[in-house]
Amino acid sequence: MITSRFTPVNDEEPACGRTCAKLLIYSSKLKPGEITKSLAGTEPTSQVFAREPEGTYPGRTHGWFLSSEGIVNSRDLRTHLDWLLRAIVPLKNRLLELQALDGIKMYVYCPWWAKFGGGGPSIWPEQMTSLSELNLECTIDFADYSHQEVNTAEE
Repeated sequence: MITSRFTPVNDEEPACGRTCAKLLIYSSKLKPGEITKSLAGTEPTSQVFAREPEGTYPGRTHGWFLSSEGIVNSRDLRTHLDWLLRAIVPLKNRLLELQALDGIKMYVYCPWWAKFGGGGPSIWPEQMTSLSELNLECTIDFADYSHQEVNTAEE
């Protein structure tokens, strides 16, 4: 067990109003069902379709999304990242194959809503290593809602 960590996991992180981790896959060619098939049947938590004559999403790309929101009950981003990584690390080769296709963009997106205007998430080296091995960038989107009530309930 590593004891040198400065920030232990705290699922009740007081500075955070809400957070989650999402794998976002966008494709100009593959529809969400085709991405699901490419990922060994792993179902997304949500999806969008590019505009087509009978399409429902007014975008130019299809989207396949796997999110911890509403599934993981924690205000520590590391807990959310661990959940996401447990789901996608076994899919490493399939993710790398998808990344090699023309028209595919993917990354991990982590919104972090500040409750008091300070603080911020921590990521441990093990999580960074896993993201690197999956060739995934990670974007942390920090929002400060200290001036208003933050909904802390997972939706």
